[in-house]
Amino acid sequence: MKIKTLYDKLLPEVKSALQANARKYDTAKRLKYVLMSKTNWQELSISTVNDILTFGDVNSSSVSTYGFLYGSNIIE
Repeated sequence: MKIKTLYDKLLPEVKSALQANARKYDTAKRLKYVLMSKTNWQELSISTVNDILTFGDVNSSSVSTYGFLYGSNIIE
């Protein structure tokens, strides 16, 4: 049984936006690899969460406190 990475757990709309931005920006490509290497949201730094919001086209005003702490509305 394969353990799901954070990249696997991303919501479909966030994942597709990240894939599109990874073709354009090296930072988004690095973010994709970081998410492929992590399994828990708590392993991420604040700057990595900020990059997810930026390159995943997530509106930061729509993310609740739980979104920042636990990844709700970003990951499944």
